[in-house]
Amino acid sequence: MYHESPRAGLFRRLAAIIYDVLILAALWMLAMGLALLLVTILDKLGLVSLAAYQDQADFIQKHSIWFQLYSLLVFVWFYVYFWVKAGQTLGMRAWRILLIQADGSPITLKQGLLRLVVSLLGLGNFWLWIRWGQGLALQDQITNTIVVKLTKDESKELNLHRKAG
Repeated sequence: MYHESPRAGLFRRLAAIIYDVLILAALWMLAMGLALLLVTILDKLGLVSLAAYQDQADFIQKHSIWFQLYSLLVFVWFYVYFWVKAGQTLGMRAWRILLIQADGSPITLKQGLLRLVVSLLGLGNFWLWIRWGQGLALQDQITNTIVVKLTKDESKELNLHRKAG
């Protein structure tokens, strides 16, 4: 049904990305708070020592590779979880766009992970200008997915169905 909808253009995609970046900033702050809490708990349990560090943040900074990997995992989880579960991140939902396979079915975990890698942090969307009129970003072409624009009624119907199910 939705795979016959018009393809989402560059502006809508970038607007959804900007919206998602704001959500990711808040999610990253929460992740940082949890990391600080974890370091505090590990220190209290005697599993790590903060004696050589000014505070928990200094400990995290000196072991930044682990926090960077943790942060990357949070970002990957955000996109892949929402894409696979609902076909939309919160930004995509706000801008009424939906990610699906070319045949209209939901994307798979493998497609979501591959899509995230080849999107080049959103730069793959500029492929829309190179292949003008096709409505396919670089990540769409490589993963056999499409991003469609929903009408207000389609968006309402889609999200009401999710709440009921």
